Amino acid sequence: MKLVILSSLLSVLIVLTLIYFTPSTTSFSVFSSSPLGLSSAEKYFAPSNDVIIIVQPQQNVTSLVEKFLRDNGTVVLVGDNSVINDTLKEFGAYIGSYVIKDPIFNAGNDSEIEVFYRGNLAVFFDAHPIYNVTPLVESSVYSYTVNQKGPFTVVGEIKPHGMGRIIVISSPYVLTNYYIKDNLGFLYAIIGKSAYIYPNISSPLDYIKALLNQLSEYSYVILLLSLGVFGLKFKRRKNEKESVIKKVLSLHPDWDERVLRRIYDDRGEE
Repeated sequence: MKLVILSSLLSVLIVLTLIYFTPSTTSFSVFSSSPLGLSSAEKYFAPSNDVIIIVQPQQNVTSLVEKFLRDNGTVVLVGDNSVINDTLKEFGAYIGSYVIKDPIFNAGNDSEIEVFYRGNLAVFFDAHPIYNVTPLVESSVYSYTVNQKGPFTVVGEIKPHGMGRIIVISSPYVLTNYYIKDNLGFLYAIIGKSAYIYPNISSPLDYIKALLNQLSEYSYVILLLSLGVFGLKFKRRKNEKESVIKKVLSLHPDWDERVLRRIYDDRGEE
């Protein structure tokens, strides 16, 4: 029975390990190394308790944002006019629905607009205008949407009274693996070099990865070593069992080997 339990635990551990190391393909997930993933963002930003970056969330994050602001922290909201607007509207701001294009300042096509902050260049793909914020970065005078001419605010700031601040970036792709390296100087100038990247869990695979991520490396190693020790113990016990049965059968060759094994196993459960 103990061997069965150990085997089951080892099987579960192997499955969890495979899940943990299987690359995620979820867009805007810190566990994804795909072009639209955020795995590189965690490498480029040092951990922080004061700054949180939330990229294209799949569910309303207003409560999380308000809690962070009450602690005088900085919340960086990165995304388009989808779920993020649910939070921004609580502060009187919103992201428009039309994509900004620029025929002059672009990185190859007019939807990849180039913007600047303190001498740092960034490429914003599918950026949208931000309204009712303090402008930090604007698109060029040549930019436009289907119904307006630029410039448009693409990075803005909200400072609620007596609380922290919100930085809004209106292109969900600026921190993705595809763009982040080219945008890093710009992002550091806006955000700083330390930030917690919100996991943005939207799939069962990422949920399990997030739970496993809560285990420190040391805890995981200790768990593996413990199971390894138990494995060696039961392997030694199995060898002892075979040795005892072989010895008994050599003294009593007429005895039933299956009965001996059952007796040995029953005594081992006591």
